[in-house]
Amino acid sequence: MWSPSRRAVLAMGAAAVAELAISACAGNATGAPADPSGKPVRGGTLKYRAAAGTASNDPASDTGYGLAVPVRAVVDSLIWNNVNGSFSPWLATAWTVNANATRYQFTLRQDVTFSNGETLDAAAVKGSVESIVAGGAKYATANAEVIGLSSITVPGPYTVVFSFSTPNSSFLQAISSEIFGIVAPSTAKLGFAARQLGTGIVGSGPFVISSSQGAEGYTLTRRPVYKWAPKTAKNQGPAYLQSIVVENIQDNSVAADDLRSGQLDLVHNVQPADKTAFAHSTTITINRLPLPGSVNGFVVNPKLAALQDENVRKALSLAIDRKAVLARASAVDIPATSALARSNPFWTDQSDLIVTNPSEAVRLLDAAGWKAGSDGIREKNGQKLSFDLIFSASTISHEPDIAVAQAQWQAIGVQLTFGSVTTAELNQRTISGDYSFLWGGGTRPDADALQSEFGGFDPELDKVFDQILAAPGFDERKKLAAQSSEIVLTKAYLIPLYDFIQPLSYRDSVHLPTYEATQIPWLGDAWMD
Repeated sequence: MWSPSRRAVLAMGAAAVAELAISACAGNATGAPADPSGKPVRGGTLKYRAAAGTASNDPASDTGYGLAVPVRAVVDSLIWNNVNGSFSPWLATAWTVNANATRYQFTLRQDVTFSNGETLDAAAVKGSVESIVAGGAKYATANAEVIGLSSITVPGPYTVVFSFSTPNSSFLQAISSEIFGIVAPSTAKLGFAARQLGTGIVGSGPFVISSSQGAEGYTLTRRPVYKWAPKTAKNQGPAYLQSIVVENIQDNSVAADDLRSGQLDLVHNVQPADKTAFAHSTTITINRLPLPGSVNGFVVNPKLAALQDENVRKALSLAIDRKAVLARASAVDIPATSALARSNPFWTDQSDLIVTNPSEAVRLLDAAGWKAGSDGIREKNGQKLSFDLIFSASTISHEPDIAVAQAQWQAIGVQLTFGSVTTAELNQRTISGDYSFLWGGGTRPDADALQSEFGGFDPELDKVFDQILAAPGFDERKKLAAQSSEIVLTKAYLIPLYDFIQPLSYRDSVHLPTYEATQIPWLGDAWMD
């Protein structure tokens, strides 16, 4: 899942660093073990389950992981993001970044077409990105990643330049994602509503949306001519699979049973018990790599009166026994060791900052003046130490884990209620501040992954976020990412629980040899026995 976006408006200064000239950056592009099963087989239909029921195929609005998996096979990106954080050529053969990360120039391939026959050139790239920017809040997640974009210019038919008013060293990662997958000029001209329906999304990818069943799903069909795969992909030609059937199935248990019976081949997300079962299955594989953004946990509302007290926040974090939470979660989820997931290329081990100490939690709450009331819930000045946690429907499978934390807080006199709300209500309450905690966790494999959740919390933290965006160098950005995580943890702006395995479970007849940094498999070289 993607975390709720609450991106602060930044005021950033320039950093004087050496100019970067980037072309084919090498790196391991796979996020799974090498597939020893032999020569790929051409043909076959992959039956895939996405959890969310939506008629949309728009990559800029379908930002949830499960929805993004098949959409990625429809739209290509300018560059490919390897799991080690480096980038490789795709639609762009080369690119340069200026000294303060305010100007990005891409040189495009000259042999790429969209599935409707339109040519992919610099004007098409410009129109595709501008259509997302013009969507404003409707494309909130995408536009949060291009803050400061001031112009897109076309110096030549196959050269496109993105200019920023303030440094944005995270732009390469943003433009590599399927959210900014390049759509055809005919799609870019459509209004937002028209892009959400049917077969309106036209891309240059190895598959085309051939039919739609509305909220029930859609079908992708292989393009017979495709020769511009990411440089690090195993298959550089047309896709091996003939088609992909996408089914939107709401119930995780139903989807798991369909996978066992062979009615589905690849499933996004299942219940914790099924994750554990699949981890020990002889016929089903489960991807054990955590999503590479931030860890799962409770993101505080720092404007809430009780949570403005750092000691209260620290007490809540100290009261969590994460081993007990993980025991309830599944056999594949893993302990949090930072505010960033350990699969994030910019992760640093900070497990010493995530500890359990209920007696210290009690001491801090006592010292803060919160005393047990007649019902056992602590009170202060007539107010109970009672909180709510809200999340989207996609988080429902985590409710048993949240209940463990709820009981642990109850033991120290803290009340927690939780439940899912509609997307519209979640957005409204997030903006208005009508909540205690949001369910956090993200997928962005970047040094700036924490900014979408914690921007605006703390001047010291915002300064580090500014420095991250102004620092193009990998090593410098990794140090700054560690600083941002340290602040988030030590000031307890996040109550971390675990690195979440957003599982892709699949039958052993399915082969997924290549993953990008977001842990989305490249279906252009997927195949089936």
